[in-house]
Amino acid sequence: MRTEGEIATNTDPAGPWSLVVPLKPLARAKSRLGRAAGESVRPRLALAFAQDTVAAALSCARVRDVVVVTDDAAAGAALSALGARIVPDSPAA
Repeated sequence: MRTEGEIATNTDPAGPWSLVVPLKPLARAKSRLGRAAGESVRPRLALAFAQDTVAAALSCARVRDVVVVTDDAAAGAALSALGARIVPDSPAA
């Protein structure tokens, strides 16, 4: 049992890792960039960031799997094609 103030750490940092990547529906993602990037660019930018993240994570030898939590069907298909496992999010989360 941890004492107060003690941080939980992985006892085997060299072991396999699982990563969880949360992803909003692409139509709502990167909303703060709306004026600067434009409404049509935001969804593509969000998907590109997610694809880069998943690809980079899966290229790491110590990463066992990448789980993407999203309700966006297009993003799920694109990220699944890279090797991510897709888990549905609560609707409108």
